[in-house]
Amino acid sequence: MHKPIIAIIGGGASGFFSALSAAEKARTLGKNIAIHLFESSSVPLKKVKISGGGRCNVTHFQFDVKEFTKNYPRGSRELISPFHQFQAQDTVEWFKTRGVQLIAEPDGRMFPNTHSSQTIINCFLEESEKNGIRIHYNWAIADISRSENQFTLLSSKGESFVADKVILCTGSSPKGYQLAESLGHRITDRAPSLFSFVIKHPLLKKHPGISFSDTELSLKIPGIKKIFKQNGPLLITHWGLSGPAILKLSAWAAREMKQKEYKALLNVRFLKMTEQHFHDQILHIKKQKAKSKITNFSFSSLSKGFWQDLLQFLNIEEKLWGEISKNDISALLQFLLHSEFQISDKNRYKDEFVECGGIDLKEIDFKTLQSKLVPDLFFAGELLDIDGITGGFNFQNAWTTGWIAGQNCIA
Repeated sequence: MHKPIIAIIGGGASGFFSALSAAEKARTLGKNIAIHLFESSSVPLKKVKISGGGRCNVTHFQFDVKEFTKNYPRGSRELISPFHQFQAQDTVEWFKTRGVQLIAEPDGRMFPNTHSSQTIINCFLEESEKNGIRIHYNWAIADISRSENQFTLLSSKGESFVADKVILCTGSSPKGYQLAESLGHRITDRAPSLFSFVIKHPLLKKHPGISFSDTELSLKIPGIKKIFKQNGPLLITHWGLSGPAILKLSAWAAREMKQKEYKALLNVRFLKMTEQHFHDQILHIKKQKAKSKITNFSFSSLSKGFWQDLLQFLNIEEKLWGEISKNDISALLQFLLHSEFQISDKNRYKDEFVECGGIDLKEIDFKTLQSKLVPDLFFAGELLDIDGITGGFNFQNAWTTGWIAGQNCIA
């Protein structure tokens, strides 16, 4: 009797989770199925290794499906059904039952309690061995074809492998998109997501590392009617601006920014206060500190160094508080509440590289993650036109789609 064979292409997060999901479903049903995972390099789970600065941001502490999907610029609607099958809470429980405790940080990001991504990698490798999953390293897929209800995989070295079902989990690898296209799928326009902004400004250049806890940002892209807005922490870098609020902006405006070659105007409100509140505070300090140098007293939550260099930038650093004019106050207000910076380029965020774009979601059955075009072909992870903001959302997409694909490829 023929022993069914499942081939999983890609040894990343979604690939391993698909394999383990399929193996566990087969065992539950008492089915004897061979599961093979193909990794093009000699090292699996490379993105898992470097994620979260080597700690692995596994998921996000948000167990409300509707709220969770709001963190996906692309794919939010399609993920509602999958998240009702397997969501962040299920991820936490999955790891817990395998001896890995996840802990949440104040911002909601969840990491293994060892604070090491190797814990996640070891878990996957150990579980794969327990479940009899055969891992083929250095097995790069050059071609895939389907005939007579079977798939034939051809390696770059000329080796061939025949499988009954295939789960494609190749992430943002160009080869993965080529394989999907060769089987008839359409790939939507791809563009980098989660990047920081290159901004050349003398004041920013002096203060890399300075952060602002609660800013308001708006992004105006030439020729694009929509204005993108975000609130949150902001970080000055050696090349411009970064931080959670910038990364969210980059994700939501990923395609538009690429279209305009990453040239745009960024409006920044460094301090979350109204103009009236700003005026009231300045006038109060002017009255109380009239005979003090303006450089000796930092305004609001600004660092002393940033405040002093801002005053120098505006040519008012020699004045006493009692000497500042309406024009001086207006200049301060304009910079702190209505700064406008010219973005000249993008800069990749640390070691995290996420793309928007991928397999057209209209061609996927999201109850099963099976192709609507090719029977017995499934997809999971970043290969799909789904991407989330930073914070564990992209890995959750990998776990959810991988789990569902693995479950449903076991007939």
